[in-house]
Amino acid sequence: MDSSDKLSSVGSSASKVAYVEVQSVDGSAQLAAEDDEKRTRELMRRYCRKVDWRILAYAIVLCVLNQSDRGSIGVAKVVGLEQDLGMVKNDFNIATTLFTVGYLSIEPFSNFILKRVGASKLLPTLGILWGTVCAFQGIINTKGQLYAMRILLGMAECGFTAGILLTLSFFYPKSKLTTRVGLFYLSSPLANVLSGPLASALSQIRHHTIKRWQWVFILEGVITVVVSILGYYVLQDHPERCRFLTSEEKEFISDYKRREGTLGGSQQIAFKDVRRALSDWQLWVMLFATFAACEACGSVTVFAPEVINELGFSATQSQAMSALPSICGCIAIICAGRIVQVCRSHWLAGSLVLGISLVGSIIMAATVNVPARIIGLCLLGTGGFAGLGILPGWNITAYSRSVADSAVASGLTVFYGSASGFVSSNVFLNADAPRFVIGHTVNIAIMTGGILACML
Repeated sequence: MDSSDKLSSVGSSASKVAYVEVQSVDGSAQLAAEDDEKRTRELMRRYCRKVDWRILAYAIVLCVLNQSDRGSIGVAKVVGLEQDLGMVKNDFNIATTLFTVGYLSIEPFSNFILKRVGASKLLPTLGILWGTVCAFQGIINTKGQLYAMRILLGMAECGFTAGILLTLSFFYPKSKLTTRVGLFYLSSPLANVLSGPLASALSQIRHHTIKRWQWVFILEGVITVVVSILGYYVLQDHPERCRFLTSEEKEFISDYKRREGTLGGSQQIAFKDVRRALSDWQLWVMLFATFAACEACGSVTVFAPEVINELGFSATQSQAMSALPSICGCIAIICAGRIVQVCRSHWLAGSLVLGISLVGSIIMAATVNVPARIIGLCLLGTGGFAGLGILPGWNITAYSRSVADSAVASGLTVFYGSASGFVSSNVFLNADAPRFVIGHTVNIAIMTGGILACML
């Protein structure tokens, strides 16, 4: 072998050694990266499990009571509320509308109040207040007193849902937030499923001075007060001040949210961020889609017992059967995340579920056939509640760059959703029974608008 061959051989051997060393270093780096990723997944799983079983689970329970208390007037109506209070024509619609007036009176400012006071103090206090007002509805004697109580009930409930949504945005990263918001909204159809049979049972209580509809208000209000007191010990303001998290978990979630570009609850609200969020036209368009979903849900929540009762069923049967569209809604919300995955986009999933509600409204407007209308009511509930599992989470996840963004998005989502109560409370008129053509036609128009909003 000549000198050049020797040099070549040496160079070749040196290259092999260098290659092996580089490969070893790259392999170690890859193993380290895999270990780091595995540790991150384990920490995230452990962290989310803690938050799920404490904050989210309690929020769902309290929201079930929240929805039951506001919707109990629909059950009370079919067991004698109107007759005993001398309500005629559209007096009941006025009562349901006044709840929305009270609810929206402070709603735009509720998240800013929560940021200053803290979720662990404000939200349980609101629960005690609305539970007390709900119970006091059971001792009224005139429709004027009912009107006053409905305004107070709306004011007491104001800020709860938006506050929970804002708190969830503090605790969960973007990749987990939409699913958790959807699970939180599971409480709405779940409340209808439970409150129908429960209120039906309560309304059967016989007493020589307390009427059946009064039992519905009193006992539901007392249960809410008891559960709300537990909130002082369960709810937390944000991860940095959370008592049940370890120091490692607090540091982990703070770093994780900082890297993904979302801020935690300890950050202060900057009003320049508020102005920027309010000037985004896409947020306002997305909010109308949420409005449409809430309109469908409101129609089911408040007027399902009445619509079913007008089909010829008794009051007790109406209360029990009003759970059917909400059972469909529960299943739809559970499947909402899967719907988004199949559609591969939120806008397409939102359009699909609102289309289901649109079909339900068309069926109910077109016929008085009992089986067909029950199917239509179930489709309305399925699409509306599935929309709650998709659209609010879409809004809040898309606007979570700062505390101000989250506060504006969650507050307006609830504000617009609650504003739908103005419509659902005034389009199902007694004079239009049993077809309720006006109500169903209005719903058809709103669902169509919601679909166009998702597409836009």
